[in-house]
Parts: sequence; C-alpha cells; structure tokens
Amino acid sequence: MRNSLLQNDSLHPFSQNSCNKCGNCCRQGGPALHKKDLNLVREGKIPIENLITIRKGELTENPMAGGIQPAGVELVKIVGTGRQWDCRYYDGEKGCTIYENRPQACVLLKCWDTKDILDIVEKETLSRFDILAAADPLIPVIREHERICPVPDFLYIRANSYRLTEQLAKELEKLVGDDLRFRTRVIRDLNLQLSEELFYFGRPLFQLLQPLGATISESPSGITLRW
Repeated sequence: MRNSLLQNDSLHPFSQNSCNKCGNCCRQGGPALHKKDLNLVREGKIPIENLITIRKGELTENPMAGGIQPAGVELVKIVGTGRQWDCRYYDGEKGCTIYENRPQACVLLKCWDTKDILDIVEKETLSRFDILAAADPLIPVIREHERICPVPDFLYIRANSYRLTEQLAKELEKLVGDDLRFRTRVIRDLNLQLSEELFYFGRPLFQLLQPLGATISESPSGITLRW
C-alpha cells in the first residue's frame, strides 16, 4: 500500500463515505496478512504460492513512517502481479476475486478514513512460522537460510551506496552469492516452485540491492556485485 493512498484529503472528497470501486488500493500491491487471516491460509483460500515474505529489516513502504523504511517485523503479503504489482486477486473488470475471503487489512481499508487500517500497521501480523505447522520440514531450512543469509543494514547501504567500503562491498557480494547458491540447492533438492520460494525465503538479496544501485553479473569465477 503506497502512502499516496492514505492521503485521503488529496484523493477523495470529504463527502465520500463508501467505496466507489475504483480499484486504486488493489493496484498498490497485496496486503500484509494478520493473525485473523491465518485460517484463510491454512484452509487454502489464500495458498502460500500466492504469498511473499518481507523479512524483518527489508525496505518496504511504511505508511506510518511516511515512506520506504526497514520492516519492523516479518510480513507475509499477497503477491503482486504485472508491472504495477497489482494485488494477485484483483481483476480490472470483476474487482476483488476473493471478496468474501479477503484479508483483515482489506476489510478495514477505507481510503476516505484511514484510521482503522493505520491502527494495524505491523501489529498482529503473520510470519512464516505462524503459518507453517510446527513439524513442517521446511522450518529448519528457513532458519538455516536466516543464518547463512541475514538481512543486511539496508538503511546504511541506501545512505552510503556510492561510497561503500571495499570490505562491505565484498561482504555484500558474498551474501548475494550465498543466497543464490542456497536457493538453487533447495529448489533443486525440494523441487520448489518460484512462487513457493518467495514465501519460504523472501525475495533474493540481489533484487533488494538493485534499487539501491547494485548490479550483479555471474561468470565461471562466481558472482560479481558492482555499485
């Protein structure tokens, strides 16, 4: 959800008191899931292949902070589609295709009165470990990934992307390589699909670094990260 949608005085007349079905909120990406949404996932109404994990510390839109900031908690969101990253369940002609089973954030969102939706930002959110059964064999794999590929300090990288020390640049390059090798091995061994990978391990690190000025190349000698 982009902050622009929360500026109700600039987008909506003060007389508005109901949804006009414009679809703008659905075109800003899928919502984060909350504890009340757990059964929607466990009952298959929102399957994990339609979810993406934003790990704690990743840069994401925070309407309370008024911009892109590190996520204060792990978030599991409905994945987006297309260049504009529309909500996976939004249809331009039909509207929300899971309206009767829409998440709590969608129920509470009123673009003309954002108090209720702001009240739940990063509160009572679902994580991967809430969704997966305690005995799920992928839980130790996720924990191994967290150990091998921790989330770096994106705020520092964003502020210093044009003057990173050689040591930090090399550390990030190693992290990117470790992350890609880990994913390749797990996808091969467990036969995971890309959509499942994004839920279990979040977005690849190189994708998170690209908006901050990084480019990646691969050669027989390994991964190279340039700024």
